[in-house]
Amino acid sequence: MNSLLKPVVALTLLVPVLCLGAEAAVPETSPGPDLSFRVERGGDPIGTHRISFTREGDELHVAIDIELAVSFGPITVFRYEHRNRETWQDGKLIALETETNDDGKRYTVSATATDEGLEVTSSANGTFMAPAGIIPTSYWNPATLTQTQLLDTQKGRIIDVDIEETGAREARADGRIIPVREYRMTGDLKLRLWYSPDMEWLNVIFTARGEEVDYHVERIDRTRLQRVAQQ
Repeated sequence: MNSLLKPVVALTLLVPVLCLGAEAAVPETSPGPDLSFRVERGGDPIGTHRISFTREGDELHVAIDIELAVSFGPITVFRYEHRNRETWQDGKLIALETETNDDGKRYTVSATATDEGLEVTSSANGTFMAPAGIIPTSYWNPATLTQTQLLDTQKGRIIDVDIEETGAREARADGRIIPVREYRMTGDLKLRLWYSPDMEWLNVIFTARGEEVDYHVERIDRTRLQRVAQQ
């Protein structure tokens, strides 16, 4: 994997949970607002990350699309594209389909819930059984913060992480400054995550080749969320 954007590939960039570990039961997952991020590296924009939610019966469907490109003048020196579709039911991931173009290297991952757990098939790591309650590395679900293992949505592998709260920050979102809590992830991934008081995911920050990569919220759309709540 190109080390330039390694934490971003694991993003694929948001309901509290009362127990730890991937084996733990997760409460019913609620949809958040649709989010659009501008991704920057060293202060320069390099692409977008979008998340949207729809409710179909008792299923929550999450669509995640990431498009990044690092250029040197008119020449694109690195390109990353990721498409992730998640299906949740009763607070658990029951299906996952992802496609990734990591600067020419292509990966696919699919997962389906079974009686034994979450059956994962990936182009990079074959087929294996993951714990039924595992959380993918998409970060919109704040249950991420209580986990010790996550499912890498690019390469389809289980990764080990430690997560701790590191303090209060401020973020600009919805045209205003709001308080956020920052969490530091270490282990197989090293990054920082920001969540609002309502536990909406608002940022991820990491260092790549000496440059800081971070997200800036360009749009928080609660229109769909309001429609879902009325169903």
